[in-house]
Amino acid sequence: MPVTQRLAWKIEQVFPADSAAVILILNDLKVESFDGNAGERILAGVILVSRGDTDRLVMALEILEGDWRDLLMDAGLASEDWESKLDAFLGPGER
Repeated sequence: MPVTQRLAWKIEQVFPADSAAVILILNDLKVESFDGNAGERILAGVILVSRGDTDRLVMALEILEGDWRDLLMDAGLASEDWESKLDAFLGPGER
């Protein structure tokens, strides 16, 4: 799943020293890992759950492997207003 431009910008803010590695990891995620429901929402969920900590990033990826819906719950992106929450986190821009 390719990382969007606005998500890459947020990753650079949250992981300033490791942003390139984090973007590479997210770009390498396979869609099959979450039943074809990949998208900016899920990748942003990984960053939200990680809170800029590499250990929490690993934990978020493990949650994602188990069930992507759990990740969205933990990230606060599972409710009907997820789009507005995502925009608030990432800022306006292309999805």
